[in-house]
Amino acid sequence: MRNKLLFPLIALFLLAILMTACSGSATENTPVPENPTEAPTEAPQAITPSVTVEDQDASGGTVTVPDVTSAQLGWIVIHADGGGSPGPVIGYTQVQEGDNANITVDIDLDAATETLYAMLHVDAGTTGTYEFPGDDVPARVDDAVVVKPFHVTLPEVSMDEITPAITVEDQDASGGTVTVPDVTSAQLGWMVIHADADGSPGPVIGYTQVQEGDNANVTVDIDLDAATETLYAMLHVDAGTAGTYEFPGDDVPARAGDSVVVKPFKVTLPDTGMDEGSSTSAVTIKDGRFEAKDITVKVGTTVTWTMDASFPHTVTADDGSFDSGQLSNGQTFTYTFNEAGDFPYYCTLHGGPGGSGMSGTVTVTE
Repeated sequence: MRNKLLFPLIALFLLAILMTACSGSATENTPVPENPTEAPTEAPQAITPSVTVEDQDASGGTVTVPDVTSAQLGWIVIHADGGGSPGPVIGYTQVQEGDNANITVDIDLDAATETLYAMLHVDAGTTGTYEFPGDDVPARVDDAVVVKPFHVTLPEVSMDEITPAITVEDQDASGGTVTVPDVTSAQLGWMVIHADADGSPGPVIGYTQVQEGDNANVTVDIDLDAATETLYAMLHVDAGTAGTYEFPGDDVPARAGDSVVVKPFKVTLPDTGMDEGSSTSAVTIKDGRFEAKDITVKVGTTVTWTMDASFPHTVTADDGSFDSGQLSNGQTFTYTFNEAGDFPYYCTLHGGPGGSGMSGTVTVTE
């Protein structure tokens, strides 16, 4: 009986040993990494700035840039054509970092050309303020500016549209007036006569109003004391207070295309009756100096000082016999010298008596 019970117990014992051995073997055959780590991640890709453009109709005053990719907050800037390369800026709008789709930009149709350029700039200065020239420089890829040209359709110009123009002729101005034979103005404007300043328009010596359309034989009273043998007729718009000449100010020069409407012409001036040493009776006031600062004139001569300067100046005698007060650009001051002698003068803002700083002298002879 004992033997019958012993054999099953031995069998169970052997079976338990066998199962324990198998379990240990399975555990040993399963590799476990000693230092588990996370899977490697890729570094973020750098953004490459780019612009995609397409030809389009711009007659509504806007253009659309289909895609703009910017590496930072920036600007998409539209340039007119400047002889085969980007010219004047005619519109811009802000773009965000990354991809920007279908960016619409308002443009200045009057300055637009059939070829435009979309250029990407960074917004590196005051955020939200376009500052170029300045901090908001063009974006670059390697050494190349990010810019693309495209063609646009512009609104048709009516054949009835007025093109500003001036016709001039040489003439006798000894009577104190000049006549401009024909002035064509696109709006209410001004016919302005300038003296010569080293080959270009200088001080204003007269002006009169012109009407929209064609104006024939426009007569302008001029300041003979400030006149030169070459004068310039320049057309200005009347864009400020109607009937009041405001330049510097709203009444800017009229343009045909990109050019100011101006024409030079020659005039005959009255004989001053003075000898060679006293022929100068006009002085131009520049910033920091009088031209010519030392002049000789006859008794009874009226000298005219004409402002051609950015800052205010005065014409003040050392002895207090004359004083213009502060003058602005384009204004004049006249004084008649009825006694012989030397009359030094100066600018109270930039000189002093005794020939200090901005000063000059009028020598008056019998």
